[in-house]
Amino acid sequence: MANNNIEIEAKVLLSKNNYEKLLNSLNFDEKIKIQKNYYLDSTDRILEKYSMMLRLREREGKTKLTLKAPLSQGLLEKNQNLSEKECLSLSKSNILPRGEIYDFLEILHIPVSDLKVLAQLTTERKEMEYKDTKVNISKNTYGDNVDYEIECDSDCIEKSEAVLKEILSEYDIECKFNNLSKENRAINSVLKK
Repeated sequence: MANNNIEIEAKVLLSKNNYEKLLNSLNFDEKIKIQKNYYLDSTDRILEKYSMMLRLREREGKTKLTLKAPLSQGLLEKNQNLSEKECLSLSKSNILPRGEIYDFLEILHIPVSDLKVLAQLTTERKEMEYKDTKVNISKNTYGDNVDYEIECDSDCIEKSEAVLKEILSEYDIECKFNNLSKENRAINSVLKK
């Protein structure tokens, strides 16, 4: 079974020092959420050419396949829960399970059999509610790389950006929005090798 939603978020990469400053100063939940992400595309990056992203995520014992496609504002997210067997087949053997995401890609004439795991990224995330928005702070590890990021999700990009500007300004941190997704950072690091 799949579900769809619209994701509108603003993101800023942080230095390790600024990450620790915000982590220790803001009211993030105590619990760290660990996410293991597998990013899929073809070798010639067919999904990237369409500005799309396909991810398998393991989090809190659950696995979900997510396809993100661009909208005029934000991203359309198609989500599909996977069984343990489907997750293993996808992460180890690059076998995309049948379902709404598979069917959607076929409608777009994207050769599903060409898709494979290109990169893996693990995120350690803490979350909080702030002025009717969801703010999270993350440590991302992929290959030999570690980076840090703060994100804000809301119902419009202007609100997400305003919230991040407010938070970062309070701690004298430059607010430079990041448009390079975790997926692209992880895949680019693999392709550079």
